[in-house]
Amino acid sequence: MKLTLRTSIPLALLALTACAAPETKEECCNDCECGAGQDFYSYVNRDWLDANPIPEAYGSYGVFHEINDGNKEILHQILLDAADRREQPSTSHLDRQLGRMWASGMDADAIEAQGTATIHLLLNRIDLMNSRESFAEMVGQLHLINVNVLFGLGAEADFSDSTMSMTFIAPDGLGLPEKDYYFRDDEESKLLREQYVEHMANMFELLGHSVADAQGAAERVMALELKMAEHTLSAVEYRNPAVLANKIESGEMTDIIIPGFDWGSYFQAIGIAKESHVNLVGPGYFEALDKLLADVTMEDWKTYMSWHLLTSSAPYMASAFVDEDFDFFSRKLSGTPVNRKRWERVLRSVNGAMGEGLGQAFVAKTFSPEAKLLAETMVQDLLAAYRVGIEELDWMTETTKAKALEKLSAFNVKIGYPDKWRDYSMLDLSGDSWLENVLIAREFNNRFNLAKIGKPVDKGEWGMSPQTVNAYYHPLHNEIVFPAAILQPPFFGLEQTLPENYGSMGAIIGHEITHGFDDMGSQFDAHGNMSNWWTEEDRAEFEKRAAVLVEQFNNYHVVDDLYVNGELTLGENIADLGGLKMAFAAFQLRAEMIGFLPEVNGLTPEQQFFTAWARSWRQNSRPEALKLQVNTDPHSPEKFRANGPLGNLQEFADAFDLTTDAPMIREASDRASIW
Repeated sequence: MKLTLRTSIPLALLALTACAAPETKEECCNDCECGAGQDFYSYVNRDWLDANPIPEAYGSYGVFHEINDGNKEILHQILLDAADRREQPSTSHLDRQLGRMWASGMDADAIEAQGTATIHLLLNRIDLMNSRESFAEMVGQLHLINVNVLFGLGAEADFSDSTMSMTFIAPDGLGLPEKDYYFRDDEESKLLREQYVEHMANMFELLGHSVADAQGAAERVMALELKMAEHTLSAVEYRNPAVLANKIESGEMTDIIIPGFDWGSYFQAIGIAKESHVNLVGPGYFEALDKLLADVTMEDWKTYMSWHLLTSSAPYMASAFVDEDFDFFSRKLSGTPVNRKRWERVLRSVNGAMGEGLGQAFVAKTFSPEAKLLAETMVQDLLAAYRVGIEELDWMTETTKAKALEKLSAFNVKIGYPDKWRDYSMLDLSGDSWLENVLIAREFNNRFNLAKIGKPVDKGEWGMSPQTVNAYYHPLHNEIVFPAAILQPPFFGLEQTLPENYGSMGAIIGHEITHGFDDMGSQFDAHGNMSNWWTEEDRAEFEKRAAVLVEQFNNYHVVDDLYVNGELTLGENIADLGGLKMAFAAFQLRAEMIGFLPEVNGLTPEQQFFTAWARSWRQNSRPEALKLQVNTDPHSPEKFRANGPLGNLQEFADAFDLTTDAPMIREASDRASIW
């Protein structure tokens, strides 16, 4: 649902040159300078890609990282200033907490001296578990600090009544990124599982276990996670709202949701009352988990919980733990050779702890009223273009069109920053260590989330901080959200040309609007309730058209034997295609109002528009990072996000005088066209 920009989502144009024909239209030659019709992504971005190798501390590096790096310098100074005045009497509570978190993270000597004291207090509690009650209580205590053993629990809007928040319970508790990492049988996957066990053993040794005990503990955790992974949901299954929406009466919990689990002790530990209903994600997982509770010994559960506490805490501990954690999860999983600098890692932790608190100062320094007004104008242009586009659809009946237009008219739009900032007055970051402050902040934020259960949804709340280079659509709120951080060049700017703004930020705005009508979002109505507002015939036609996009992206080769998963990435690909198409329509409507638009650097306004689109996705990625992305991420790799939609748009072909002989352009009968 989010326009996630890889971790998870700006130009020298080359002359049009002949290139040897690729094996398929999905492949571009990499040994020559491709023209606009051969590989538009490379045509636009080649000079930048050659001039910007991936920094050692990154798995990939692109335009989103460029913007984020600039933002980090601003945020860095904000935190330095807050730390300098953190204990002054005149300092605000907010700045005091920001300064304390920053100072505790930057005090490397204290972190090394503190060792494992903080985590041992929690490990001792785990070791003392001796009953169903103490087991459930420990699960709750771990959940409050983001150690999601067994399952995850939180508040979200009710799928059937989006005005109210309710309890959601979902599968969780695996150490590897996704279910299939436990079962792929290629040699690389087998090696990665061996390295995961080795990593766990190394971490247990750092805690003081003997080599033999550490290895045994690691093997027991892996065996248990394998059993859990058999019944959890795959990345593709998580994209099906019907799998996510299972509302049951809470009285049924003791019968069907882990009957052997002491829910009373658990709810008491996390501090919430049992509500009348809960939403269960993936019921089959919990049936299997109940059997595991009966079959697995308490000692093995203790080892499993200890591991997940340790891996969740490691980035904030002494350097030996940080290095070992980085070696597996960053170096081996995403190919990143070097860890980020300490100040960057501490900044990330402050962002996670107090996103809106840090965002207030960021917005004051970076986002002008003029920029907000321009962004609001662009959003209205995109909504107007979408309205016309829906009205002119030739495959949808008037009955379904009316519902689609009703939903479009009900969109809630958020730009820049919240109207009301989050209250941090009850947060007290006075812990003795960085890790302790991280855990205090985690519990504070989790209790904030859990307090929503059983209450009306706050429509003014943001799910992303203003300094986040991203955007999102929330189907249960029917809202599109654009933080200040993404409203910057090269996506957006007061000094950029109209085609540049609409080809980049306009397409992002259109992307988020389209999420309301993609394969998932289209299952929610104008009020954010999961509801079928389609005629049977229209839904069948929608799915037929979506299948064309699945097939198109399934044919994109990424690295080694991996291809894009068209089913996993369908929602994002629909959003990219619809967003780009509607951004072009909005650009044309606005251009007609303005009148003449000049050529720039020899490019027509239409060419400027599509060039801005392609440069929005420029990114270099390591093979390991690409593999992780393809296996886990609903977003296609950037090259295919840039090129994929263009091959379906006649407007692009016309702008560059391309015919279907050009590899970029798909035959008319093969083109995907939905919105």
